[in-house]
Amino acid sequence: MRKTGNITLDIAVADAPVDEGCRRVMKKLVEHGCNAAGTPYSVEPFQVAETELRYLQRHGEVYGSGTSLVLPVLRSVEVEREGANVGKIRFVLGVNLV
Repeated sequence: MRKTGNITLDIAVADAPVDEGCRRVMKKLVEHGCNAAGTPYSVEPFQVAETELRYLQRHGEVYGSGTSLVLPVLRSVEVEREGANVGKIRFVLGVNLV
């Protein structure tokens, strides 16, 4: 789990304070079982496209309730360029998606 001090953010996707494009990508991640902060995930491009994840990485920031803390929804995104997993997209969430 992603912890900042004593704070772990759980973000309800349905009413997340992000734009509709980010919310759509977040819903896809949850549908594929990707919902825990700090956990490395890997998806195929047909499940969630790299461009969608890059959009979420650039535009998806959320505030901690009652704080000025701002966290990215996605901490990192990387595409496998060689080996057996070529094309797979690896990423780590910065918050829990519920």
